[in-house]
Amino acid sequence: MGMLHAIRMQKLVADARRARAEGDDVFEASIDIDPRAMSRVRNPMKKIRKEIDLVVQSVEAVGWKCVDIGQFMYSIDLTFVRKR
Repeated sequence: MGMLHAIRMQKLVADARRARAEGDDVFEASIDIDPRAMSRVRNPMKKIRKEIDLVVQSVEAVGWKCVDIGQFMYSIDLTFVRKR
């Protein structure tokens, strides 16, 4: 995992914690996909799925539950709701 990726993951988890602390009921995250980089990967869908799983596990660990995963062009949109 690269340094830039680690920084983005830390920011995502920090944003999820902040949203939970502020009392938000819904948290949304987005993963951008670089199609040029994916063309060089042997199995791009496996790599994308691994990244989605990493984001879901990281955000669910701070008190959210993933309820929707959707795709729009070259981004994956994830929706989480507060665990009760």
